[in-house]
Amino acid sequence: NLAEAKTLRATAKELSSEPCNDKLGAAFMRMDAESLEGQARQDLQLNENNTPQVGTGGELTISDEQVIESPKLINTVDKPDNITAEASRDRLHLMLDVDCIGMAVDAAETIQAENSLEKMLAHQLAAGHKLAMTFAKKALDYLSKQERESFNQNSIHAVESARAANTSAKLMDIYQKGVLALAKVRTGGKQTVTVQHVSVSDGGQALVTGGIKTGAKNGKQQ
Repeated sequence: NLAEAKTLRATAKELSSEPCNDKLGAAFMRMDAESLEGQARQDLQLNENNTPQVGTGGELTISDEQVIESPKLINTVDKPDNITAEASRDRLHLMLDVDCIGMAVDAAETIQAENSLEKMLAHQLAAGHKLAMTFAKKALDYLSKQERESFNQNSIHAVESARAANTSAKLMDIYQKGVLALAKVRTGGKQTVTVQHVSVSDGGQALVTGGIKTGAKNGKQQ
């Protein structure tokens, strides 16, 4: 509907200009375009009685009845529409494909993801963590094979172990950068620096508190 409306508006613009100069025809086309746009907006709205519940990790949970009644139902979650619901379903399918849905949803729940971008970042962190640990295990597996097999095979296992360990280290670094990226998203990349000014009069001493103790005299703290 939106694509048709856009086409109608473009045609109406041509009709209203020279050499056509068909103002009436252009007006009717604009009316048709507005009607199509209104229908598109209505199609995107979820029925109040059919609104999915927000589940763990901030994703929408769609019941079997809702899937049957609304096959196209697929965040924003506070006021979900069909696009929001479809995006939530797509995220869940991607997590399922990577086989880390438990970790991903738990990560989003842990950081209390407030929007779709934070949810996707949490899911990426979970996927990165899983891959990092998987390659770490591969590195250990190659090392254990090196101890059991012949000398010729040992060098091969050593190389493969080093490769797997290197990949794991890179993934861990990416994971840590992702955590920092989340902090930047939430703080806007700003740092707060507190500066304290201490005024000292003639003959006085400046003292910054914080658990500072004087030396001992006669075995006692002063």
